Amino acid sequence: MAKAIILIKSNPGVDREVAGQVKKIEGVKNVYLAAGRFDIVAEVQTPDDASMLSVTYDKIRVIGGIRDTHTMFCLKV
Repeated sequence: MAKAIILIKSNPGVDREVAGQVKKIEGVKNVYLAAGRFDIVAEVQTPDDASMLSVTYDKIRVIGGIRDTHTMFCLKV
């Protein structure tokens, strides 16, 4: 199981629309609007690393209105 938190910067005025599109993606468990350096926070869980790569690169980063992403992989301690 792979887990990650993806921090997203969106273009001004489209953060709610982008968050709605992110929320529809399979593997995205929660989406939050945020204030500060990032506009949206997404919690993602996938069966494996390959699926995480697909969600991150092929589904989230290509959404119109996204300027930048920062992915933090969650590792068990």
